[in-house]
Amino acid sequence: MNDKIHKLMKHCGLGEFTAEITPVTGGLMHRMFKVRTESGTYAVKCLNPEIMKRPAARENYATAEALEERLEEARIPMVAAMTIKGRKMQELDGEFFYIFRWQKGRITDAGTVTAEQCRKAGELLGKIHAIDSKTAEPEAPELSGIDFAKYARMAREAGSPVAELLAENTKLLENAQKRLNEAREALPSIVSICDDDMDPKNVMWFRGKPFVIDLECLAYGNPAGVFVDLALQWAGMVNGAYRRENLEAFYEGYRSAYDNGFLAYDTLYGIAYTWVEWLEYNIRRALGLEGSGGDERQLGEWEVRNTVARIRALGDVEEEICGTLRELRVREMESVFDRATALMKEAENIEAKTTRAAKKLRQELQSLIDKLESYYENPLWKADFEADEEGKFPAGMKRGVLSEDGVYNLLEQYGELD
Repeated sequence: MNDKIHKLMKHCGLGEFTAEITPVTGGLMHRMFKVRTESGTYAVKCLNPEIMKRPAARENYATAEALEERLEEARIPMVAAMTIKGRKMQELDGEFFYIFRWQKGRITDAGTVTAEQCRKAGELLGKIHAIDSKTAEPEAPELSGIDFAKYARMAREAGSPVAELLAENTKLLENAQKRLNEAREALPSIVSICDDDMDPKNVMWFRGKPFVIDLECLAYGNPAGVFVDLALQWAGMVNGAYRRENLEAFYEGYRSAYDNGFLAYDTLYGIAYTWVEWLEYNIRRALGLEGSGGDERQLGEWEVRNTVARIRALGDVEEEICGTLRELRVREMESVFDRATALMKEAENIEAKTTRAAKKLRQELQSLIDKLESYYENPLWKADFEADEEGKFPAGMKRGVLSEDGVYNLLEQYGELD
């Protein structure tokens, strides 16, 4: 590989080596190396040849590259692939590479991610989703149709080390896939630029600032589904150690940067089970149906065990997490209710209603009223009201927005303004 990278750097005009090439750990699908040359320090990503053989691979990478440029224009902090000789992806002797300028910093281990990092990561994801968010035409979602029983039989017949694990968990995996498909069918009709892979291992931290790395998954998608999946990963579900404070921080950071009007994130919990599709890929690796060589097979076996455990852990905390997401929604709408109530009093006392300050006040009040009206008329409000009646919110939690007359009276009062 050293000879290939040496040839690549010369081909790209980046100079002669000034130090030995060193591998960079952490990637599960591609190989990465740190390279020092006369012109600087770089990270060279060698794309997996098996991935590049897939029919849609080149097209998907081209899409991601174009969207990466959109993020660069929006000044999203990230480590983007260098454009050399008019292109980002470099091809040499039938192999494909990306070259990056070396970014100082470190990846935070999933088990030590702080609430403040989650807040910043959530805000960063929200900024990405806000770049080009728009309403989409409703269409049938792409559903998952993995035959886990068949894979369990194939594993048993092949004498695979994961055969027993798959057999014992077939029903669990089938139910997870069912929940995933139900959630996909319930997604709102919204589309934006999405980075499905922006989990803790793909964000580098330098002096407290996050930089997104590994942007090859950039594509247009549904931001609500991506949020649910990534929020849970940042909250600790990557290693099965859920931390509520991290979920709250990620949610609040995200909502501060991007508000598309959707609030029912707790009803999309099934999106978290998208791991069944990563599991299928690794089952195929473990069975020798994907990749090549013993290393790929062993990595697949390891990931099968890890992913099955992750799916089981997601089921164990589902009720708790959905309750937290519901509580965060009510807290957010309570804040909107309080602010609207305060502005209503100001609006009633302003005599010169044509002043610039009055106009600004009325615009903000109109926006808040629209949010409250949308929530109040949505089945979500009734569901939250019933949850309150059942005692599912903390006793000391402020929730005037769930009073039977509070929002109704405020909306009526707003309608009577001049």
